[in-house]
Amino acid sequence: MDPTAEILFNYLGTIIYDPAHAQLDVDCLPEGFRELGMGIKYFAESYLEASEFAKALSNGHVEVKAPPPSNEMAAALKSLHASLRHLTWQTQQVAQGDYNQRVSFMGGFADAFNSMVEQLSRRRADLINEIEAKRRETHILQDAANQDTLTKVSNRRHGMKILNEWMSDKRRFIICFVDMDNLKYVNDKFGHAEGDHYIMTVVTTLREISPDLVISRLGGDEFMLLETEWNEKQAEKRMEDVIRRLASMEDERYYRSVSYGIITVDERTDLPVGDLLAQADEKMYAYKRAHRKARQ
Repeated sequence: MDPTAEILFNYLGTIIYDPAHAQLDVDCLPEGFRELGMGIKYFAESYLEASEFAKALSNGHVEVKAPPPSNEMAAALKSLHASLRHLTWQTQQVAQGDYNQRVSFMGGFADAFNSMVEQLSRRRADLINEIEAKRRETHILQDAANQDTLTKVSNRRHGMKILNEWMSDKRRFIICFVDMDNLKYVNDKFGHAEGDHYIMTVVTTLREISPDLVISRLGGDEFMLLETEWNEKQAEKRMEDVIRRLASMEDERYYRSVSYGIITVDERTDLPVGDLLAQADEKMYAYKRAHRKARQ
């Protein structure tokens, strides 16, 4: 083999198999081969640059710097590099919840990617619907646990919870203890269906006097009212209005009315809840005794 051809051939072999030791001194070549040597050296450098670039991509380093535009040998790799970087960005968007991302390149991989995103989107929608259904179910159960079955106002447990919370917050509010008159008589004389109708009539009338009034049914004919916007005189005025409304409902079979007792709670109140309710209960019975004859 011609010595010059052998030098160039060995250089190319070293580039392929042992690039770290590949060297070519163009000045040592005969003058007629120096331009060819420079071309082969440029080719070898471009090849090594493209090879290192391909190795980085194969290891998943999509942030690697691409070869310069002058390296035409790496053109296809640079196109792949751009696609991989864009695909990485799209995957990050999907991870953040953007399921509208779609890939329109890379053939079969694009089909697999798009199918995966569509499945994730459907599963997310199904999960959201399931969570919402569970939330609605939880609310229904909470309402059922907090409401009186008949009247749908707060039951005793929930009413006492609100009362204790207000006292812990040092709020100023009134407690009104309400007792229905003649409910036992109505149940015994006309049946419990009529008694339930009487109870609902009282609850409806109580609801009409204030949209913010907290009404709790403590027992069969006993209710507790909590209100932050009233003082005792305002509460008495509204309760007397309730009594007048009930009295105006014509029914010759029995007299509809309630008795009540009102106390004020504020930040200075340090009595236990049981004592407060006992005070309101005592005032209610005093009212009942004072007005019993007038209602007979």
